[in-house]
Amino acid sequence: MNINLLIFWMLLGVFGVGTIEYLIAGVLPQIASDVAVSEATAGLLVTVYALTVVVGGPALTIFTSRVKRIPPLIVGLMTLFITGNVLTSVAHNFIILIIARIMTALPHATFFALCLVVATTLVEPEFQGRVISRITLGLNLATVLGVPLGTLVGNQYGWRTSFVIVAVLQTVVTVALVLTIRRVPERSGGGIAAEVKVFRRGEVLKALGLTMLSQAGLFVLFTFISPYLGQHTGFRSSTITVLLFVFGIGSIVGNMLGGYYADKNMNVTLYGALGSLVLSMLILFFLGKYPWFTGPWMFVVGAAGFSIISPLTSKLIDAASSAPNLATTVNIAGFQLANAVGAWIGSMSLSLGLGLGVLPLLGAVLALAAAALLWVANTFTSNYETK
Repeated sequence: MNINLLIFWMLLGVFGVGTIEYLIAGVLPQIASDVAVSEATAGLLVTVYALTVVVGGPALTIFTSRVKRIPPLIVGLMTLFITGNVLTSVAHNFIILIIARIMTALPHATFFALCLVVATTLVEPEFQGRVISRITLGLNLATVLGVPLGTLVGNQYGWRTSFVIVAVLQTVVTVALVLTIRRVPERSGGGIAAEVKVFRRGEVLKALGLTMLSQAGLFVLFTFISPYLGQHTGFRSSTITVLLFVFGIGSIVGNMLGGYYADKNMNVTLYGALGSLVLSMLILFFLGKYPWFTGPWMFVVGAAGFSIISPLTSKLIDAASSAPNLATTVNIAGFQLANAVGAWIGSMSLSLGLGLGVLPLLGAVLALAAAALLWVANTFTSNYETK
């Protein structure tokens, strides 16, 4: 079995899933017009997707806990995802679109978690962080390439075409995954009881808490990044598009660096990633009004925000040991929930009249809370082991 080839197909699978999650925002006006609903109503398609990932992902993982991971579960998850995209492409009313979004969102967390867990069984522990960063690179590429290209295709040839293209891509990826995988060792915990039991472990709960706080810290700003750059810093809309690309490139670099250094020293990497997020947000709070600074600084914010993902995921898989499937799925669902929480905190601060300029400060506070949680948890563990 060619491990690099298998990881490449997993990366592409995650790329397709990530593209579909965010693509809806790029073609929202066309969808709203096509199915005769307001853009505000069409925006519920984003909410429904996120809620399905948060609730449905862990539920699906529990429901399929006795199903053989490879290849039956991969085929089943991708069949559901592909069917959802095909249904989206032919939907002519909003209710069918809602059903289609639920179908595409349901396998999201379980498939992503399955790829991460399987990939980590193929390499030695000292390479685990790097292989995780290669899988999660699919999400970075979905943001940087998939969504802009999907939006461009949707604008030129109709929004339905983009979903058909992704359905075709995922069909090819699924066939390739099945053909590439031969004998990959199952990393199963033996059913529902073993998978749920890992949540009694402090290291698992710590990793989930760090995910929630760090991601909320990033998305309290990123949710409103376009108005922040436009209204607070003063960039034109055309420049904002370029800066979002700069942010995306930074996220790729941060993701890869986080995975690399996690394999060298996990705790130092976690402190470094969280510290860099705190500093990048805090410095942006003070200098975000200046275009000459904020433009290139978007690369730093993207790198800092995504450098935490690979080390946290690696730490969680280690902590969950022989039953990592549900824990990893919940962690991925936690990213979605943290995104929503960060957006809500940002929205509340704006509604209170605090202004866009305060968002980086709020992000820094949340990231600092994550660093404090890491320090307290490590200190408690160290004291406990000493006794």
